[in-house]
Parts: sequence; C-alpha cells; structure tokens
Amino acid sequence: MSDANRQLLRFDARPIGLLLLARGWRILVLVIVLGCLAWALLASRHLPDAAVPGVMSGPALRAIAIFAAAVCLWVTSAVPLVVSGIGVFVALSLAHLLPGLGAGEATRLVATWFADPIVFFLLGAFLIAASLSSAHVIDHLALRLLDAMGTSPRRLRQVLYWTAFLAAFIMSEHAVTAMLFPLAVRIRDALKIRPGSSRYLQGLFIGLAWGATIGGIVTYLGGSRNPLAMGFLQHKDIPIPGFFELLKYSLPVALPLAVVAALLLEWAFPVDISSIAAAREALSQRRRELGRFAPRQVLVTLIMGGAVLVWMLAGYENIAVVALGAAALLLGMRLVAWKELQQEVPWDLLVLYAAALALAKGLTITGSPALIAKHLLPFLPHHPAGAIAVIALVAMLLTEAMSHGAVVSMLVPLLLGVAPSLGLDPVMVALAVALPTGLAFMLPMGSPPLAIAFASGEFPLSLMTRWGALLNALAVPVVVLAYMLVWSHLR
Repeated sequence: MSDANRQLLRFDARPIGLLLLARGWRILVLVIVLGCLAWALLASRHLPDAAVPGVMSGPALRAIAIFAAAVCLWVTSAVPLVVSGIGVFVALSLAHLLPGLGAGEATRLVATWFADPIVFFLLGAFLIAASLSSAHVIDHLALRLLDAMGTSPRRLRQVLYWTAFLAAFIMSEHAVTAMLFPLAVRIRDALKIRPGSSRYLQGLFIGLAWGATIGGIVTYLGGSRNPLAMGFLQHKDIPIPGFFELLKYSLPVALPLAVVAALLLEWAFPVDISSIAAAREALSQRRRELGRFAPRQVLVTLIMGGAVLVWMLAGYENIAVVALGAAALLLGMRLVAWKELQQEVPWDLLVLYAAALALAKGLTITGSPALIAKHLLPFLPHHPAGAIAVIALVAMLLTEAMSHGAVVSMLVPLLLGVAPSLGLDPVMVALAVALPTGLAFMLPMGSPPLAIAFASGEFPLSLMTRWGALLNALAVPVVVLAYMLVWSHLR
C-alpha cells in the first residue's frame, strides 16, 4: 500500500471515529430500548389475550412496552422525534393489540388513531400563527403599543413584557418571542450599552421570554400542551372545556403569575439607564420601514378574529375544522404564501403528537391505564390539593429537561387512571399537567422563549436559572390556589 493511500485511510478514519464517539451513546440507548421492547413483546406471547382480574394480558403488556420505549426515546432524544413517531406507528400496527384483527385491519385502525382531530387543529394553529407573523400583524400592533405607552424605561420594558403575554394568547409562545426579539435587539443597539453590563437590558430580554411563556398557557393557540392534554380526555369521552371555557381554568393561573413575574422583573432587574430617546427613535424607524397597516394586515386580522368568534360559538368539537378553514382562507385569498408557511410548521412535533395520541388509544383499549394506576397511586398524596401540587411540580421539573409534548404525553395518560382514586376530576388532572408544563423558567432547553432570550448574550445562564427557579417555586402555589379557589367550583 502506498504512503498516499495510508494517508487517505488515516484521514477518513478520524472523522468516522469521532462520529461513532459522538453518536455512540445514542446508538447504545437505541439498542437497549429496542432490546427491552423485543423482550417484552416475546414475553407477552405467554400471557392471555383477554384481560383477567389480577393478571396482565398480552396486549396490555405490549401497549405498555411500546409506551415505555417511546418515552425513553423522547426523554433521551436518542433519535429524532419524527423517527420515534414513525416507530410508534410501526410498533402499534404489529403489536396485535386487538386479537382477531388481521394485519391490514390493524394498520388501518392505527392509522385512524394517528389522524386525530387534535393533530389537524395543531396544524391549522401553526399555519395561522405563521400567517400572523408573515403579514407582520403582531409587529405593527407591538410597535403601536410601544410608541403609545413606552414613554419611560420602566414602561417600555413592561409594555414589551405584557405585549408578549397577550400575543401568546393567539400565537405559539416561541413565535411571539421570535417576532418581538428583533424589537428588543433594536432597543439594545440604539442604547449603545456594553453587552452584559446593564441590568435593565437583562430584564428586557428575560421579561420578553417570561411574558410569552406565561401567556402561552392561556388558550389552545399559545402552545400544543393544552390541545394535546384535551385530546387524551377526548379519547375517554370526557367533556372538554371549549375555547373560551378554558380561560376559566388558565387565567386564574396565568394572570396572578404574570403580575408576580412583572413585579419580580422590576425587583431583580432595576432600571440603570436614564433615557430611552434613542430606543424610541429606533422603534419609530422600524415602524416607518413596515409602512402603514395595509389591507392585507386588516384581512388577516379579521380572519383571525372570525376564527376566534366561531370557536366561541361552535365549541371544542369543531376546533380543528375552524383552524384549518381559517388557514385555507388565508392561503386561498393569497394573503400568505404556502412556501413561507410550510417552513414555520414543526412537522416533527406534529408526528410526535399524533404518535402520543395513538399510544394513549392503544393503552386505553387494552386496559393498561388501570394497571399502571395501581402502581402509581401509592406515590401520590391522597388529598386533592396535595396531589395537584405534586403533579404540577413534577410536570414543571420534567419540562426543564424534556419537550412539553413529551411530558404531557407521558404524564396525562398515566394520571387519568388515578384521578378517581384521588377524588379529582380528569379535566383538572390534565390541566394540572398541561398548564405547569408550559411554565419552565430555569433553563434554555426547557422553553423556546428562554432559548431565544438567552441567545441575546446579555446574561449568563446562572442568572436565568436563579431567578427562574424562584418563579417556578412561586408557580406551584399559584396552581394549587387556582385549584382550591376556582377549579374545584367549576366541575
């Protein structure tokens, strides 16, 4: 072998070795998960096909094994979300959860589980949010508010905070933060302050993230957590709060916490600048660049308002039809372009949500939730308020390391089985997971708004973690008080 060939082999082997080293743990996790899944599927062949009191059936063990495998892959991110979602479809189709069905019939049944109305609602909601962003509707409204009310440093920061909070009612929190982040950057650049040296600017970016995060729990449009949690209830034929009925549960949590966060913002990040004249001029320049609120923006706003009105009148059952109808109207009238919108839709998350809902259906038809609940019940307080506190705390902490959808997909199906034993309404259990899951304030990976704000470079991670931990600690009693004073009187 020539020296040139030896050099070529050495050159090629190095990146391959680094690649294997970097991905080795993921491969190991995948092998372990698939090995455990295969063992469970083989062991289930020796169990009865029909449920027997006190004995786990083969279909129940297979459903639980697929659920556990999916959760492990979601927690570790060993494979992309879309891969785990497709894997769930394959596993459920081959699991023979309903004895007597042929292979083709089982696949068609699982396909109907994936085609859940909640998935189509989320698709419509993502398209509507992308349309509002593409048409610069929120930009226009935010700039008007900042110009009219942001007349002092403190007011400017608070207006940006509350704008993010309110905008997250009708758009996903990460879309709101991504849209308002450039305005915060314009303010910073106009003030010409050395990066990381101003507590005011640190609070500006952290406040933007806090506002969008808290506002994102209020409606079905602010994030995927609430629709996903309600989808699990729908599979059990449990009446679900409508679009505006949900506000009775979410606002008693979101409003007090928003006020607390606004006060904490002023205490933790005091104003250390004297004038914002340059910042206001920079925002005025941005407003001139956008131009007037044209007919396009007016029509997009009217369609969004019409969709909200129809949701109020039509109820939760038609939420997906209305969302997709509004998206089709926006596209059909050429107010927005499909090429722009499709880039804003998180297709991998849609596959994850479809897989989670299908898993819940598979668990339900095999009677698995009752078996899981039997082992889960001893770990929860038997006082309803105590149980709500523990559920909220666990959901909030898990969200710091996992995606919102993964936490909801893991906890809600398990906890619905123990709700009657705890004296809790299933809707309250679902909301005790879904709402706190949207309240991650400590780490950038726990919340897209925090990740965007951290990208500003204005503050160290330790600062975000310290004040975020305090806000998380305050959020748990807020949820418990909302349950005791409001939720318990609504059902």
